[in-house]
Amino acid sequence: MSKDSPRVIMAFDFGTKNIGIAIGQEITKTASTFYSIRANDGLPDWVELDMIVKEWNPNLFIVGDPLNMDGTRSKIQDSSDKFSTALNKRYDIGIEKTDERLSSREAKERLENIQMGIKDSRNKHSISAQIILEDWFRSKY
Repeated sequence: MSKDSPRVIMAFDFGTKNIGIAIGQEITKTASTFYSIRANDGLPDWVELDMIVKEWNPNLFIVGDPLNMDGTRSKIQDSSDKFSTALNKRYDIGIEKTDERLSSREAKERLENIQMGIKDSRNKHSISAQIILEDWFRSKY
């Protein structure tokens, strides 16, 4: 891939029980929900994630940074940072963190608007990942 080729970007909404994943690319600067994988105390099912990463071959990972609403570090931030480090070590793909403070609220609203309900937190996490990536595109372009 040349330096000027559009990148495939994979975004993550980290959670200790579920991790949402969205895929986007720089041509249209759009993001789509695709996956939500189970996590055990913040550790993803690496075999499942390996298959997803291999299928999409992303050039960049975006991980939501779970700050408190006042901008201070949240309790989950240490776990999210460990997840980001593990992603980078496992796949040798660059990572950028981006503020995700309102992604869960917006994901809940989107789910309600399309009448899916919010009982399945896996759906909420994948939509949150989509919102994280959309926000990242807006901040970069």
